[in-house]
Amino acid sequence: MEKERIGIPLPGFRRRYCSFKKATYFLALFIVFNLELLANGSMQHQKITLNLKNANLEELIAAVKSQCDVGFIYDYSKTKKLSGITVSVQNENLDKALNMALQGSGFYAEIEENTIIVRAVQAQKQSVQGQKVRGKVIDKKGDPLPGVTVVIKGTTLGSVTDPNGRFDLTLPDPVGKTLLFSFVGMKTEEVLIKKVDEPIEVTMEENAESLNEVVVTGIYSRDKNSFTGSANTYTADDLKMIGTANIIQSLKTLDPAMMVMESKQFGSDPNRMPTIEIRGKTSIAGLSTEYENDPNQPLFILDGVETTLSVIMNLNMDRVASVTILKDAASTAIYGSKAANGVVVVETKAPEAGQLRVSYNGNFGIQFADLTDYNLMNSAEKLEFERLAGRYASVDLDTHWGSIAIKNQDYFKRYKEVLRGVDTYWLSEPLRTVFNHRHNLYIDGGDQAMRYGLGISYNNNNGVMKGSDRGGVSMNVDLIYRRKTLLFSNKVSLDILNSSREPVAFSEFAKANPYYRKTLPNGTIPMYLEEGEEKGDEDVVNPLYSWYIKNTNDTKDLQLRDNFNAEWTPFSSLRLRARIGITKGVTKTETFKSPRHPDFLETEKLKKGSFAQTHNETFSYDGSVDIIFGKIFNNTHQLNFVGGWSFNENKNESSGYRVVGFNDDFHTNPSFSTGFQENQKPDYSKSSRRATSFYMNMNYSYKNRYLMDFNLRADGASAFGANKLFSTTWAVGLAWNIHNESFIKNLGFINNLKVRASIGNPGNQNFDAYIAQKTYLYNVELQNMFGSSALIDKFGNKNLEWQRTLDKNIGVDVTFWDNRIRGSYDYFFKDTDPMLISINVAPSTGTNSIYSNMGRQISRGYTASLSVVVLKKKDLSWSINVNARHTRTKYKDVGDHLDKLNQIGSSTVLNRYYENASPDDLWAVRSLGIDPATGREVFLKKDGTQTFKYSASDEVVVGCTVPDVEGVVGTSFYYKGFSASLNFRYRFGAQTMATALYKKVENIKKTDLNINQDKRALHDRWKKPGDKAKFKSITDLTSTPISSRFIVTENTFSGESITLGYETTASWLRYAGMEGLTIRAYMNDIFRISSFKEERGIDYPFARTITFSLGIRF
Repeated sequence: MEKERIGIPLPGFRRRYCSFKKATYFLALFIVFNLELLANGSMQHQKITLNLKNANLEELIAAVKSQCDVGFIYDYSKTKKLSGITVSVQNENLDKALNMALQGSGFYAEIEENTIIVRAVQAQKQSVQGQKVRGKVIDKKGDPLPGVTVVIKGTTLGSVTDPNGRFDLTLPDPVGKTLLFSFVGMKTEEVLIKKVDEPIEVTMEENAESLNEVVVTGIYSRDKNSFTGSANTYTADDLKMIGTANIIQSLKTLDPAMMVMESKQFGSDPNRMPTIEIRGKTSIAGLSTEYENDPNQPLFILDGVETTLSVIMNLNMDRVASVTILKDAASTAIYGSKAANGVVVVETKAPEAGQLRVSYNGNFGIQFADLTDYNLMNSAEKLEFERLAGRYASVDLDTHWGSIAIKNQDYFKRYKEVLRGVDTYWLSEPLRTVFNHRHNLYIDGGDQAMRYGLGISYNNNNGVMKGSDRGGVSMNVDLIYRRKTLLFSNKVSLDILNSSREPVAFSEFAKANPYYRKTLPNGTIPMYLEEGEEKGDEDVVNPLYSWYIKNTNDTKDLQLRDNFNAEWTPFSSLRLRARIGITKGVTKTETFKSPRHPDFLETEKLKKGSFAQTHNETFSYDGSVDIIFGKIFNNTHQLNFVGGWSFNENKNESSGYRVVGFNDDFHTNPSFSTGFQENQKPDYSKSSRRATSFYMNMNYSYKNRYLMDFNLRADGASAFGANKLFSTTWAVGLAWNIHNESFIKNLGFINNLKVRASIGNPGNQNFDAYIAQKTYLYNVELQNMFGSSALIDKFGNKNLEWQRTLDKNIGVDVTFWDNRIRGSYDYFFKDTDPMLISINVAPSTGTNSIYSNMGRQISRGYTASLSVVVLKKKDLSWSINVNARHTRTKYKDVGDHLDKLNQIGSSTVLNRYYENASPDDLWAVRSLGIDPATGREVFLKKDGTQTFKYSASDEVVVGCTVPDVEGVVGTSFYYKGFSASLNFRYRFGAQTMATALYKKVENIKKTDLNINQDKRALHDRWKKPGDKAKFKSITDLTSTPISSRFIVTENTFSGESITLGYETTASWLRYAGMEGLTIRAYMNDIFRISSFKEERGIDYPFARTITFSLGIRF
């Protein structure tokens, strides 16, 4: 027998502490080491808290020794492969906590004085005179469970199940004895032996309590039970139960705080990033172009390093381990001046120890356009509409066709086409049913000292419009090396992405009249569907002509990321960590427009056709040095501390040019051009922004009942004024775990009841790198004795302050009846003061505006979620879930400084920037409808009087684009290896501008008669005095001002996600060399029911998706 490896208590700890104190210069370390001396307590009454997941024995020992002054004795030759230890206990007796951690592992722990001995479970010696007890252990899918520990209750005698899940024991008198079945991650089962002649079959269930949720902030991780902030963590399985397209698609269904704004203009365009908000707005909406970034977008963290939305959207879902959404000040304050909009923390999978494993995941999807909201006229309806609208004069349809004196050749020509059955459905021309596929292959393995992982992904995400393509390849290498108290990890990723855009917007096909043929009789595609012959008539361009000539817009992206992490654990309660992330990106975009394009019809020959290229390079580094401490004192006081320094820099360099003059579509190289247009030259810009921060987080818990978090962070950034480079943010969070009070424990049915409150002032840095600095434009054509002349492009503001948001949150988390009912509610209040806005200045200064701090923006609302397990049995479960959110935002103290943004009377921009106004409100003049006597619209003035005269000064709030309530209701079903999940989105109480009614039903000008319109333009029109109609007469082609008549309430109910799946680890898989198999089918955005029919996807249609997913583990 090999000698046992013995671990002993730390001798002379005080001497080691004193020598270390002499060598350190940091006050934080001095405090931490002194706190270590306070831990004491007798072993007989020692209590301990453990939170481990998939740990090995050494990590368990480290966790115990951080709280108890004990030694360990164990046989390393037997325990070296012991791993997968998962346990979550609070203030539990040491001996019970240890054996809970070791249950199912084949080992148990004994305490002798100040030493813990880890022993192997002894196999029951077989007795000839005994009786044999046989059986089989399976999981709820029916698959065998090998390695399950089977012992006689009250002893350490027993056995372990074989690869087929079978066991047998020989006992002298087995009847009446109880067998204990334990396995890592499973609930312990007890079975009474009643008969010996019948095999025992035991079904084990997963122990959800052993996988207690952990909040991952990207800087530190913490048990949610001791966390005071508002945060939610979702595993890879949670995300994949919704869909496989991208992380954002799943998060918007799972979490009510995640708001993904629907784009009615760009629909499901794969080459456009979504607009995202967490808990409403903190900055002025609609100024993302002016600020160069979306000031309301959350911060994204990937493996501890700041990243961009595009990287998150392109990340293959099969690489994701977990995603955490940090919402309130207590959870986001560690990121200080960047966290006012919330934080999304993404952790990718890490390689696991063990023999070499290969995992493959493939996703195969079909995507097709959703045109159910389009309501365009057919050829007969459109021609009739044109006749009634007066486009064709002197046409009498009561006269027989043969006797008609042809007074309008165009009408009769089109009428003949209608009679021939010409009814071209133009909307289908640029569309396709597209097949997309994504693949991920990951190889990992290693031992406790060295782990490795190698992955490659292919993503194909083409759109439903022909020519809109997006796809690429990603490769990643993950390495983890551990030696004693040191740990090094490195993650390298390379992403290559190619994308192209459609040559013609979808709206151009929606304009084409259905009585036109697509091609000439000889099959050629004409440039014009109709050429204007009379003065003022416009030519109608054939969208197919522009589609099929050479028009390209291609982009190539390459990004390399390397995240390195080093940790030193001098003793179990203290970690020192250094981290650095480096990102290099290159983007190249080329666009070519054919010289035959209709845009160049009136251009001289040597200037027809164009080629443009932009080249953008980015480089950034993001580093940090952290001290992380955690310890429990006297089984009562739990203290966690994180302190650190971070630094980062982002550099951006871009250049571009545009040349014109090409002979044909074949020679698109810029060398074939005639050169630049007059007064044009190449563009070039270079920018850099730097920031540094010092931060700390302290968490205190008293008996895991009363919790407090305190955060403090000092930030410095080059983007702000020279006099305001640094800013301090803070946050305080309090929580009460009421379920740990004795008067609640005695009730018996409450598993968790926590009340939370937090307040803090996180900031926002989503602004231009030079927003506070004076910038110049050089004029090389005007020289002077000093060189080139310069013009002021923008004035600086050295006193420009950081934008900060006072964030308040109150929340409650509840769990009842053995976790069968779970609920969460949060009320939040966010006050951004001061805002960072652009205000007008006198033109005589040489510029029109300057950035300044002014005004406030207040957002408030709530989020709520509820999950109920309706049915729960051994191999069957059924649950129902619902979530909801409500938000409202308004401006304060803005005065008239934002008047330049108010487009009063505009028919396209209905938002206004007034005192106490909301960025989500719709402003228009109130309408009482169409006067039956005259057919004119009646308006309601601010003073309540009625008038036929429209005045933009009578604008008031007539609606709000944010719904009264929005959320998801769903259900999930599980039976053995089969699963089903349905999630439906509801949205009630929001108003919208009925663009189709305004532009394609009534407000149709004479010049718009040659394009297709909505079917409703033919119906419900005023014709004669006395008619009660919604819309003016068809013959009235005067401009219609915007009014409340075109603001409608839109309630929707849509099928957001439907999933069917099957997962198994059945023994027959091993014959094919597989360990596990997962098959799923998804339907996303499969239907939408709305109280109002409105065109969606104007320039790019929305899409429905059906996806099949295959996962194999070898």
